[in-house]
Amino acid sequence: MNYKIIFQRKRDKNMRSFSSIIFLSTLPFFIISFMLGVSDAFAYRPFVSTDAAVADKNEWEIELGLFNMSHDKGKNEIFIPSLRINYGISKNWEIVGEFDLQVYKEGKDRNSELTEPALFLKGVLREGLLQNKEGSSFVVELGVLLPSTVEGKRKAGIEGIVVFSGKTSDFVYHLNLGGELDREEFAPHGIWGIILEYPFEGRFRLVAEANGSFKRDGHPENSGLIGFIWESGGFDLDFGIRKGFSSEASDWALTTGITISF
Repeated sequence: MNYKIIFQRKRDKNMRSFSSIIFLSTLPFFIISFMLGVSDAFAYRPFVSTDAAVADKNEWEIELGLFNMSHDKGKNEIFIPSLRINYGISKNWEIVGEFDLQVYKEGKDRNSELTEPALFLKGVLREGLLQNKEGSSFVVELGVLLPSTVEGKRKAGIEGIVVFSGKTSDFVYHLNLGGELDREEFAPHGIWGIILEYPFEGRFRLVAEANGSFKRDGHPENSGLIGFIWESGGFDLDFGIRKGFSSEASDWALTTGITISF
């Protein structure tokens, strides 16, 4: 057996995987370079949950995850990019498309997977704080969980949530409640989440989130995040570290990204 040839093939495969990661890591920066003549952004990265605001009519909002890494049960996963696109179709209504692209999963022969693709309609039912009016904002988001390429998740599902956004003292909060019929078995699950934001210095905001799901089989998937959002003129930069609170959630995760509106 020619071990030199076998080693060379393994090294070539690893180099191709590494090259793919490098390419996908740099691709978002090329995209951003075309978008610097943009209006103010409204970041709702780095959260899993969302806020009670929508894009203005004919406005695009791009939420781009530049690097996302999770560590679960001793194995690492890398997602580059994660993408959420919002487009205002009318006053107080937008359509939302999103997906993650997995480029590396430790212990798997197949690294590349399209994960969590979805399409939603989101609308403001009550104007409030996030529409520059008095009181809490209230929105509904309904949509389809599209099939992914991950084994066991290649079917469609349905998701719906309601979101309340308001302010108490110096904190802005966003409360999410809803449910879904999942991609695996079309089984019902509950969804919850809460975001807290604290304006620290000028354009800098400290943020935190707790979120999760309660499933029919009794195995919740709960986690929490701490991080920041830095508003930088035409775009917002974000960073967050997530900790799993239950066995179904990843032990640790890191995310960083950018949000642009135009």
